[in-house]
Amino acid sequence: MLALGAAAVGLAIPWIAFAHHGWSWAEDEQTELRGRIREIYIGYPHPTLRIETGEGLWLVELGNPRQTERAGFTETSAAVGDQVLALGNRSRTREEKRLKAVRITVRARTYDIYPERIRTG
Repeated sequence: MLALGAAAVGLAIPWIAFAHHGWSWAEDEQTELRGRIREIYIGYPHPTLRIETGEGLWLVELGNPRQTERAGFTETSAAVGDQVLALGNRSRTREEKRLKAVRITVRARTYDIYPERIRTG
């Protein structure tokens, strides 16, 4: 029975990884998004923030939970109502208000979620 359960998990993991990883859905150009946090989720597959901006409510995806924590961002780093600045790559589908953050700044602290992907200039 244990072997059957392990086999099922082994088959599911590649599909989970495929469904939640990658950048192909995002634009190459990076953009800044400023707003107020309306919701925080710290968990799998990716921690997320829902941010209220002048353009409406945005979903901001962070790295996987371990990567986000290595960047210093944890469940105590921000709270609903905090102002946030997110730098990242927005969805190629312009109607979708979704951003993959490479860096976020909240409570005067900057968290480099994907430091190797940050493009400034």
